[in-house]
Formats: sequence, C-alpha cells, structure tokens
Amino acid sequence: MTNLKKIYFICIMLIAAGNVHAQRCDDYHKTGDCKIYRADGFESYGQSRSALLEIKKQTTFKAVFYGQRDYKIVLCTDYGYYPVHYVISNADTKEVLYDNKEDDFIESVGFTIDKTQNLVFDITVIAEDIKPEDAFDLRTCVGVNIYWRKVPKMGF
Repeated sequence: MTNLKKIYFICIMLIAAGNVHAQRCDDYHKTGDCKIYRADGFESYGQSRSALLEIKKQTTFKAVFYGQRDYKIVLCTDYGYYPVHYVISNADTKEVLYDNKEDDFIESVGFTIDKTQNLVFDITVIAEDIKPEDAFDLRTCVGVNIYWRKVPKMGF
C-alpha cells in the first residue's frame, strides 16, 4: 500500500510540474522583450497571444486586423531560442504580406492595413544555438504582441 501512495504522489507531481511549465507562457507577450517602450499612441491589441512552441515546428496563429489602422507586431521568446521565423499572409487570398527571413529574422515589424483582413502568422522557432542533445526542453514560450492605433490624419 505504501508503494501505491508513492506512485500516486509521483504521478501528481509530474502532472503539476507539466502544468506549471505550460501555464508560465499564458502572458509571456506582456513581458519586457515583447513590449514597445515608445508607444507613439499605440495601444495593446486584445488579440495578442502567447504559447508554448516546439522548436523547428511551424505553428499557425490567426487574427483579425481592422482597416484604417497602423499596427506594430513584436515577437519574442526565451533567451537563446532566437531566431524566430514568421510569415504574415492574408487568410483568404494566401498572399504573403511579410516574411521576416528577408530582414534577417527581425523580431518586430510595423505596417498599415487599409481594409479589414484576416491574417495568418506562420511561426517557427529556429533556435540556431540549441542542439537537441544539449537541450533540457525542446519547447519555449513565444509571445506575439500586437499594438494598434488609428491611422493619423496626414497633410494640411
């Protein structure tokens, strides 16, 4: 009976440890590396997200972007797991709007949306410096922080 209690206890601890690791990513996009410090009228967008991702496996994230707005996108991950490759495309037309590979895997990008669109982010944590045999875990937190503002009036 004592061995059964020990096994039960170990199972509970393993489940709890897994949940703690997964839950720490919930608000990862709200941490320091994902924030912009000079807001210039930008507000945090409610479709910002964080997730636990496995390195070298592509994950898709979808969001609605409303027209007549400027957007800033900031992607971040744990130290040592960079670079993160992301491609932004239109969900309906499949047109690629931006690929950060063309800009040496830069973590942030800004753009203006004229008409409301559903956008798809294909995200892959490349983690060039992480070797599978040396890694404790092949997963890491990734944050997608989205900021927006109305397009300012231009001209006279």
